[in-house]
Amino acid sequence: MFRHVFTIMGYCCQFDVKYFSKYAEENTSFRTGIEISEALDIIINSQKITYNGSIVDSFVFLYVFDEEDNLTLLNRPITLTPLTYFDVTVDSWAIDSSSDVKTLSLNNRKCFLPSDTNIKADSYQGCMTVLMMRKVIEHCRCMPFNYDPNELDVENFSKCTWERLKCIYQQLDRVQSDVRDIIVEQECYQRCDYVQYDTEAEYVKVDRMVDKKTKGNTRVTIHFADNTCLKYRREVLYTWDQMLANLGGIFGLCLGGSIISIIELIWFLFRSLFTFFGFQKSVSNIKNESVQSAN
Repeated sequence: MFRHVFTIMGYCCQFDVKYFSKYAEENTSFRTGIEISEALDIIINSQKITYNGSIVDSFVFLYVFDEEDNLTLLNRPITLTPLTYFDVTVDSWAIDSSSDVKTLSLNNRKCFLPSDTNIKADSYQGCMTVLMMRKVIEHCRCMPFNYDPNELDVENFSKCTWERLKCIYQQLDRVQSDVRDIIVEQECYQRCDYVQYDTEAEYVKVDRMVDKKTKGNTRVTIHFADNTCLKYRREVLYTWDQMLANLGGIFGLCLGGSIISIIELIWFLFRSLFTFFGFQKSVSNIKNESVQSAN
């Protein structure tokens, strides 16, 4: 049910819903619930084994994210502590772009399509992750985890040692706390069509009088907040035909003009220029004839 997944914080354990549903028993019932009784209910042991073999209470980070999206620092983590019950509700909303938006250029529509090959990251979070990791690597002068320097477009530093990982985590906290500098330096775009998720956790501390087997356990239930979601549509504020219609209406209201008036004005200008140059040519011919007759 769980597999290793590579994230900006290193390797995490991810609950693989597709794998679980594929190899589950035939009588297993799958449903998307909005009540606690219908939620994903898991038990997590957050105890940590120290270097001398002793077991101490610790904490773990829990992320809830879309399977098509990469886990980044921009996802809000839930800190799980021992002997605590967490009820996590997930809100979702969808963004849909019209065909008029998708015909615009990247700078005008402010979102990217699968056909945009100049976008390196596959999401807004992925783009921000690359920009943050560049600053972290340039400061610490080493490559953390298994990042590829070619993908991040940075110098090929040596792999970080355990001592240098402290610098990595400290710098990540600094960069995350002041992310405005990154946004100013380079703009990251979101997908034109995507689904956004937001999590909210409520927790209750349980009784401390428990046995040793369940001392470090934490219970977590995850479910949707509602059985419906809002869907927003991104539209073009003014298309070319709407702009032309509005300009024509304003022109007709304020000046009493129309498209015919514009055509007549253009015709008048051309006719005036033609008459002017014709008159100049006639005057020049008369002067030439006068000079020839005088000679």
